[in-house]
Amino acid sequence: MSEFIGLTIAGISLGAIYAIAASGLVVTYTTSGVFNFAHGAIGMIMAFAYWQLRVSDHWAAPYALGLVLLVLAPLLGVLLERVLIRHININDTGLTLVVTLAILVALMGIAFTVWPQTTGRTLNLFFGPNRHIVIDGNRVSYAEILTIVLAAAVAGGLRLFFYNTRLGIAMRGVVDDRSLMALNGGRPKSLNALSWMIGASLGALAGILQASTAALDILNLTLLVLNSFAAAMLGRLRSLPLTFAGAMVIGLADAYVTGYVNLSGWLVHLRPVLPTLFLFIVLLALPAVRLRAGVAPVAKAVRIPSARGSLVNAALLVAIAVIVAPFLHGTVLGNVNTGVSLAIGALSIVLLSGYGGQISLSQYTFFGLGAYVFAHTGHHGNPVGLLVAALAGAALGAVVALPALRLRGLELALSTLAFGQLAYYLFFLQDSVMGRSDLVIPRLHLPGIDMGNDRTNLVVMTAIFALLAAGILAIRRGPFGRLLNATKDSQAACATLGLNLRLTKVALFSLATAIATFGGALYGSTQHTVTSDNFQYIESLFIVLIVYIWGVSTPGGALAGSLSLALAPQIAIHLPSRFAAVTYFMTGFGALGLVLRPEGIIASTGEQLREQLARIRGLRGRGLPGRPLAADMSPSPSPVEVSRATVADA
Repeated sequence: MSEFIGLTIAGISLGAIYAIAASGLVVTYTTSGVFNFAHGAIGMIMAFAYWQLRVSDHWAAPYALGLVLLVLAPLLGVLLERVLIRHININDTGLTLVVTLAILVALMGIAFTVWPQTTGRTLNLFFGPNRHIVIDGNRVSYAEILTIVLAAAVAGGLRLFFYNTRLGIAMRGVVDDRSLMALNGGRPKSLNALSWMIGASLGALAGILQASTAALDILNLTLLVLNSFAAAMLGRLRSLPLTFAGAMVIGLADAYVTGYVNLSGWLVHLRPVLPTLFLFIVLLALPAVRLRAGVAPVAKAVRIPSARGSLVNAALLVAIAVIVAPFLHGTVLGNVNTGVSLAIGALSIVLLSGYGGQISLSQYTFFGLGAYVFAHTGHHGNPVGLLVAALAGAALGAVVALPALRLRGLELALSTLAFGQLAYYLFFLQDSVMGRSDLVIPRLHLPGIDMGNDRTNLVVMTAIFALLAAGILAIRRGPFGRLLNATKDSQAACATLGLNLRLTKVALFSLATAIATFGGALYGSTQHTVTSDNFQYIESLFIVLIVYIWGVSTPGGALAGSLSLALAPQIAIHLPSRFAAVTYFMTGFGALGLVLRPEGIIASTGEQLREQLARIRGLRGRGLPGRPLAADMSPSPSPVEVSRATVADA
């Protein structure tokens, strides 16, 4: 009984931290309509700020806490809301997810730069390690009691604030009807900013409490918020009491499993993913949340090349590879090889998100599966192993598509992120997979071609990418592509017309996952050896962000983005060690630019060039006497915009 009481107190203390973090998520979402993926990163960077004041600068704890919780965190919250969130269309689920993920990555990059992880940092427990009371033989520290009291105070304070103050009632009014609130003299934008200030402060409090019981680790503190996602989703992103109840269930489950369950074999890494498992079950078991955000991943339609144009571009790309390859050497050649092989798998993001409007945050999981399958079936580099990897991916994609039949937008993104984390801990970290030693993967063998030569490998990888990109563009121009485009625009309209949305989603996920595993097999073949670190679930965030930055609706975005990721280490070599987090800055701050150019760099630049060319042609036409204007020489009407699809797609 004494052990049970001790575990229960420990579980409640841990659940209290999750409850504080999750309540901040709920407050932010209910008022602003934006699910803040960067909530954990805000808590992480505020925990480091507190460490800087408390430990490095020797401030007294009350002053350091006051400055961080009442000044720095609210200031960061309102800054993010005013500069970024206010300018996002909250109905664009894809963009809101990408922007908040970009904030997460950018804050991690700042933390890696200001507080390099080469130096160990710790925060002492509040009141010191020896201040405690004894309950039935169990030592309960003052810090644990403080955490539980703070969680209760947050719960009670939020209840009083939302039901007994004019400001809180006004914030609830914004949730119910933003337009009506504005018509009655309310200020929804200011209330949004206030909700971000409150949410950031609660995230900071959770981060500091968590950091005082564990090492100050940037990645762990940032991803801690995943544990609070489950509690927030149990509360359906609206109910604070249910959110607190969910947090307590997660904390108690963690404590009881630690105390009573002997984890071994394939379940040896189960404990870190218990909250994720809980999140997965919540998403699948409970009715879908009626989120206010819809699905509209890209603001503008992107021009799709013709069949002839696609083949010409593919041939040009291979020709460039043939010309450039002899001039590449050493590490740079290896990085470019890695980038092109990654781009093959990244084409799955173009198909899934760019054309299909579905969001997946577990692409590296599929890359890892492809590499694993090819290592065991592609003996001596047999290309049949690639086919097996693709078929395995198609089968897995059909399974992953099952949640997608009832989930979309935010929930689908969360479920795929949870799937990636579960796969990493319960599969890739296993000793028999990649957990104990490197996984050796043979280089692809093609008769008559020396694939052992990295330059030859680069040309072949480029040719495979070019052919696959042309194939994806052909799919986009075909009936299935038009169906995807229509489904992305309005699922309700498609269902009304009698289209089979379930079959469409299953086919889309199967095809996209097959491409991802196929690319993962080639990525592994190019790397020759991989470890579980190559397929950490956090890597999926980088590949999704970078493809969005360059253009998620064009294969060029997959290629440019993957090359950027692969070449980032080369840039870091030439920078001071403090600024080595190039990948974080590139993807984080680059994705923030999507607020201005949601269609991505390639598509927006191409559109600007076409407009410039059209303007120049128009000026030349007017400059010739007696010659009709250029506009008059082009009688064909411009495509009629039908939502974001054009009649040219029909």
